[in-house]
Amino acid sequence: MEETTRKNRSSARRRVAEAGRPAAQAPKTGKSKKLYRFQLRLLTLLFFLMLAVFTLVNLFTRDRTFSPNENRNLAQAPKISVGTLLDGSYFSGLTDYLADQFFARDIWLSVNLAENRLIGRKEAGGVFLGRDGYLLAKPETPDETAMNASAEALKAFASRYPELNMDMVLVPCAAAVMPDKLPANAPVEDQLAEISAFEKRLDGSGITGINVAPILAEHAAEQVYYRTDHHWTTRGAYYAYQAMYEDLGINRAPEYKASLASVTFEGTLASQSGSHSVKDPIEIFRGLDGAEYYTYYPDSEKQVTSLYDVEKLSEKDQYQVFFGGNHPVVEIHTVNDTGRNLLIFKDSYANSFVPYLVTSYDNIYMVDPRYYYDNAGLLISANKITDVLFLYSMNTFATDRTLADTLNSAVQENASEARDGEEEGTEDGAESATSELSGTSAAESAVETASGEDAAGGEDNTAGEGGI
Repeated sequence: MEETTRKNRSSARRRVAEAGRPAAQAPKTGKSKKLYRFQLRLLTLLFFLMLAVFTLVNLFTRDRTFSPNENRNLAQAPKISVGTLLDGSYFSGLTDYLADQFFARDIWLSVNLAENRLIGRKEAGGVFLGRDGYLLAKPETPDETAMNASAEALKAFASRYPELNMDMVLVPCAAAVMPDKLPANAPVEDQLAEISAFEKRLDGSGITGINVAPILAEHAAEQVYYRTDHHWTTRGAYYAYQAMYEDLGINRAPEYKASLASVTFEGTLASQSGSHSVKDPIEIFRGLDGAEYYTYYPDSEKQVTSLYDVEKLSEKDQYQVFFGGNHPVVEIHTVNDTGRNLLIFKDSYANSFVPYLVTSYDNIYMVDPRYYYDNAGLLISANKITDVLFLYSMNTFATDRTLADTLNSAVQENASEARDGEEEGTEDGAESATSELSGTSAAESAVETASGEDAAGGEDNTAGEGGI
């Protein structure tokens, strides 16, 4: 009797335990166990098969050095050494390399964008998906080492050339000027405060900081920044000029006149995010009617009577219509008689801005330190520079180290090199477009020559503007 009672209790406990067990843990039949194992093996096989396919495709896909869609250089395979292994740079470089060289990268960016939008995220590829179709670059976190180096180099340069008029413009990004376009609660740097703080570091140096943020914010409704690109627009650059001309000590530019060069521009932010739902217009300034000048590109020895390269409008990066993109040096020579020659240290923001300056200087020299390896001191002495303008987007300037190197080379230039540079510039002035124009007649002759070359070559460098 007692044994029967114990068996009943044991059976009851077993039934209770099985009733409380989750369905997934219920004992499987032989067939269900076999099916489960088959599915698990199949999934594992498919995973490793996809991994093998991706690996093989990547191995046999040629590495790219540049992405036209993202408008940037792509990471290359890092070199392995004891040093790079110990400091970890090899592994970080390998991670960047694999991400940049992954096959069909542009397609995966679009897939990532669709996924982010599906789950409600307001960011893709490091780009904010803003309101009213705006794609907004994140304000860069300043690299303090780079910023300190730039500040010291700027002060040393100003001290070395106290006779030159020097001004500086750090242009805030669209997210700083138009915070209402940002997604709600988007975490961003206070770039306006960072610009102000850096300008204060230059107090007493002889370099005048010019704040263009207020006028850009005032006219934000007029699209002073592109929706799909990190640059300001031609109109935005014009309003910045209105805030700058008095400090530059030059005449106010004519009223804003522009022609529509394109309506199909998709900039770097569209490429980085994978968003292609909006296209931007590009305008070209047309307020230089009657001005006589020519543009010289030393890197290609090309000389034209235009500030624009309309052939670039058929390429992916249509912003290159301004001066054909970035170059180590670009020279603009005019028949003006102002007695002033301007040197601009710049990034690509200056490309759409410089046309407003053409009537105010005899010669303009645009130097992009990212690609410039010559001695800037020799350029200053050989071309009798009177004014210097530093014009950068803050997003570039916050991490840039090349400006400091270029300025330091000018500061270290000794007196004998300066004299040699002036003598060489004088001797070769008739042959070299890098030396000072020897008067109005020489400039007029050069303009006529450039015009003739344009006509003979059948090139349309005028963007339909009669030489602009």
